[in-house]
Amino acid sequence: MELIEKLTDEQISDIAETIDALDNICYLNRGTGEYILMMNNKMLSEYGISWEDEEENEDDVLSDDDSPDWQKDMYNEVKADMAKIYSWELKDTIRIEKPESHESFEFMERFVDEIIPEGNLKREFWEALSRSHPFRNFNAIVHNCKYREDWFRFKQMAMEEYLRKKIGKY
Repeated sequence: MELIEKLTDEQISDIAETIDALDNICYLNRGTGEYILMMNNKMLSEYGISWEDEEENEDDVLSDDDSPDWQKDMYNEVKADMAKIYSWELKDTIRIEKPESHESFEFMERFVDEIIPEGNLKREFWEALSRSHPFRNFNAIVHNCKYREDWFRFKQMAMEEYLRKKIGKY
């Protein structure tokens, strides 16, 4: 059975949404189809968690008793997920991250090309994408026009396609 067949459409949608919206990383077990969504390294470090430290460190941010319970619980859950990922065979583990900037840029270009009708708004989008800070420019327009919800649906679909292509390579 192919890896992509081990995941439901709902799981692919969940992974795509989470790696996009939260900048998380998906660790996927090729053998079982099991996956774990994990914070990126920058976010982990803010909680005193590191992939390098399999053993708890006395200097961890959450080592004191003054940390709130939710933070301690989250810390323990993340450490448990990391241990599980470590237990998977390296050859069976796929790491999937958010698309690179050029891929996300292509999503925006496709959206303008496929969804926005000919006219002033389409020209405005193309101009925004051709100037410096194209992501900021694009968002300023799309979040203030009637195609905002269309963008969210389109981006989710594009993220799911991206994920299917990534998984399909394995």
